Amino acid sequence: MIPGYFYQPNSSRVQEAVARLSGNQVAIYAGDECLRETMQDTLSVSAHLPGQASELTFTDGARFVPLDVTHRWSFQSGKSSLLASLESNLVLIVCALVATPVLLYALLFKLVPEIAVTAVEAMPDAVVEQMGQQSMVLIERTALSPSELSAEQQQAVRDLWQDTLAQLDLSADKYRIDVYRSDHFGANAFALPHGQVVVTDELALILAEHPDALRAILLHEIGHVERMHSVRLASQAAVASIAIAMLIGDMDIVAEVVLGSGSALMDLQFSQNMEWEADNYALAQLARLGYSGEDFAQALESLVSLDEDEEHSWLKYLSTHPSLQERIEHARTYTPSP
Repeated sequence: MIPGYFYQPNSSRVQEAVARLSGNQVAIYAGDECLRETMQDTLSVSAHLPGQASELTFTDGARFVPLDVTHRWSFQSGKSSLLASLESNLVLIVCALVATPVLLYALLFKLVPEIAVTAVEAMPDAVVEQMGQQSMVLIERTALSPSELSAEQQQAVRDLWQDTLAQLDLSADKYRIDVYRSDHFGANAFALPHGQVVVTDELALILAEHPDALRAILLHEIGHVERMHSVRLASQAAVASIAIAMLIGDMDIVAEVVLGSGSALMDLQFSQNMEWEADNYALAQLARLGYSGEDFAQALESLVSLDEDEEHSWLKYLSTHPSLQERIEHARTYTPSP
């Protein structure tokens, strides 16, 4: 007889009981009462794991758990024994500990980005448009307020924008610009996936006397849209979260990804390669328009002193990327491809 506990199906009720084995049958008794009696081959037996009781599960969901965690049923399958052997093998455990982070790295930093790029290429324009609009609604409610610049100052930014679009033959329907005051973003500019670019009052004021420097920053933001950087990062984050959810079995994470995409875009920081791509786009377009990379270098230098005092500025969002001096030197020495 094997003493243990018997759990009724679909119930929290538990009874002290004993299991009796007779031939190919297993019977569970509580005192003199037979609670269950069945053939061994109809039972499910949990894996043979060190330190855990090997419980029996009946076809109706009832369970019997031995008191002795070392007890192993004589009819326990070879698969369970093999699993137990594998999980108690120190060499395999060490190998698994080493391999797991390597596999996670490959999944999150190699496979996921590739999947994200493929997903972005197949993403309909309507999805990108909706993604950008929804993100803008959230950002506008939480981090932006109406511009306090004069009508003339705001119009100067819009005129510069329209002139740039016209010279580059970019769609005025896709690309639009808005000026806002923002305590959250400070002196900043950012682009949303669908082509909307936001310039803050603080940035417009700092570069009011240097319109070509502001043009360079706006071209940098257009570069992010043209290369679909924010969509790629959002897609990458979503794919990674879904992959993790599948690994840990918590699909609620998927809903959190969808609901949190707007706030993620609000604090988005692009990768180093993406920043170089946007820089090179801006520099190439400046050269195409007859301007110099000096304008972009000047824009960066104009924000240096502010960056030391402001928690949020355009440079802060590049703080983990190529160094400022590298960017300035690259802008000054940039030569457009023939």
